[in-house]
Amino acid sequence: MNNTENEFLKIIKKRIKALKIFIIFLISFLIIIISIIINNNSKHNILINVLSKQQMLTQMITKNSNRKLVILKAMSDGIFLQSKDVLNNKIYLLNESLDSSMSEYEANLDSLKSGMLQYHGETLKLKHLIINKHFNNSIEEMESIEFSVPVEFLIKNNVASIQTEKAIFVINTNNEKLLNKWNQIIGELIEYQKQIANKYFVISVFIFAFFSILLFVSFFEINKYIIEPLNELYNGIRNFGITNKNIKNYFSTKKELKPVINDINTMFNKLNGLINLIGNLNRDVSFDGILNYIYLSFSEFIPYSHIGIALLKDDGKMLEASYGISDESLCELPKRLIGIKEELSSTSLENIIKNKTPRVINDLELYTKSSKAEYNRILIQSGIKSSITLPLKINQKPVGIIFFSSIHKNIYKQEHIAFLETLSDSIAISLNKNIFIDEMLYSTLLALTKMAEARDEDTGDHLDRMKMYSVKIAEFLLEDHVYDGLISVSFIKDIERFSPMHDIGKVGIRDGILLKPGQLTNDEFEQMKKHTIYGAEVLRTAEGNIVKQSQSMFKMGIEIAESHHEKWNGTGYPYKKSGLDIPLSARIVAIADVFDALTSKRPYKRAFPFKESFELIVEGRGNHFDPNIVDSFINHKEDIYKLYMSFIN
Repeated sequence: MNNTENEFLKIIKKRIKALKIFIIFLISFLIIIISIIINNNSKHNILINVLSKQQMLTQMITKNSNRKLVILKAMSDGIFLQSKDVLNNKIYLLNESLDSSMSEYEANLDSLKSGMLQYHGETLKLKHLIINKHFNNSIEEMESIEFSVPVEFLIKNNVASIQTEKAIFVINTNNEKLLNKWNQIIGELIEYQKQIANKYFVISVFIFAFFSILLFVSFFEINKYIIEPLNELYNGIRNFGITNKNIKNYFSTKKELKPVINDINTMFNKLNGLINLIGNLNRDVSFDGILNYIYLSFSEFIPYSHIGIALLKDDGKMLEASYGISDESLCELPKRLIGIKEELSSTSLENIIKNKTPRVINDLELYTKSSKAEYNRILIQSGIKSSITLPLKINQKPVGIIFFSSIHKNIYKQEHIAFLETLSDSIAISLNKNIFIDEMLYSTLLALTKMAEARDEDTGDHLDRMKMYSVKIAEFLLEDHVYDGLISVSFIKDIERFSPMHDIGKVGIRDGILLKPGQLTNDEFEQMKKHTIYGAEVLRTAEGNIVKQSQSMFKMGIEIAESHHEKWNGTGYPYKKSGLDIPLSARIVAIADVFDALTSKRPYKRAFPFKESFELIVEGRGNHFDPNIVDSFINHKEDIYKLYMSFIN
């Protein structure tokens, strides 16, 4: 090879090397930006949770203070509905609760002031957070609102007096100030967080545009030094007559290059698929949509009949089947798998998570012969015979597992692993991006819901119980093929998320009505009815702050909050809807809400036994409740009873 050829190759290698550096730097920069945003958002979420906890603590302290005053005044007036020892014990317990709540409140406030926030045993340095410049000033203003002194006075004094009533008055007055201030801080923090995210996005766009120009220049250079010379080479060969008929018998370019060309076309198809996938990941579409796109787009590159995703829960101790899509021939496999949980340590999947390496099983029946896991039994029954499993990770931290499964044995090869390893990282990034904003808003609204619950001491664990009843009823409808086409796996997941928010509107009902021990007047009941309208407005306001693909993120939550007191015969409230005009989600929650209320003890009623409560639901068929849902409820009476007993035990 002469010097000219050597120089030519050096130029080509230099251009290719420069292109590699540009691409690596661009990808690295984008990953760093995404990591910064995710990390900062995660820390902001922790901070928001702590601020929401402060709101709840002020509510609890105020409620318990008022309860103590009522007991003290009753004892002072000689009114003993219970023995003196019982009342003294209640005062003791209230003092303990007040002391514990106040200690936690002040500890959190001191942490926020010092900039060293303690959360679940870890220290979060606020100076490492990008936060509103007014944040520290707002936290310091909290000390100017008198709260701890009257609470401490109330704890130490167990006699009703003018001073005690003054302390209660100060606590009640400043409770509202504190709640408004915490609300203001949380709102400012969320708004500022959105502004920071937008700034990072703009920076990313500019940097991406800059490197796009560099890439364009690099491709121009490649065209100049590689494509054009090769074209000239081809024309030169043709001009020399190498491709004439006399040569064809000795060297068939078309025939010998066909396998290479096919390989190149295959690689370009895969690359095009990945580019399209990345394009979809950069758009604000639902994760279900991304999973559906993957399922439809990659079947020509890797064989599968089912794709499933299991996410790590409870600090990585549990693995829960969370998403799935499969052939119609697999007997609705995703519906049967979604929601199944297993302890990670009890499964063979633990090694995949720990080692961060994929696993191939080409004979699933043989591999799981001694396994008693429910998900393995369902897979085998559905006809799955082989699978390839990869860990999903973000910044090398495991977040779950993705499964590609086939109804054929011995079908997966090393090339499939390589292809899916690239895909799994993209899926993990999409999963994290799509779920984060949803979870941040959901956790904030759930905290608001629990704050509303905390005001009403009679509800207890009502939210968790009626959520589980709602999910069970939806699952029964799916199993019985009632309202086919309306109820799906995602519908059930939304029921689980939003059913606890049915009474979120009670935050707008004043204590005098919400906490009234006796029967409400007509005017008071009309005010109480408005909690359905308030709840829907809260969720609509939350949704208005985030636009996601022109879709309603809280559609079901709004339906449930607004319509769970409507009745099938049109006599409910707030809008007297009837029949199918009432959203299906609200009709489901209505039964769950009433059934749990019937089986729970309240100041104005005893806890009805299971049989009596069940019969009351049946009596409401076609009047209060959707008859189709009640029929399914009746068909699964034993399952409802098992769930009921689990709450008692």
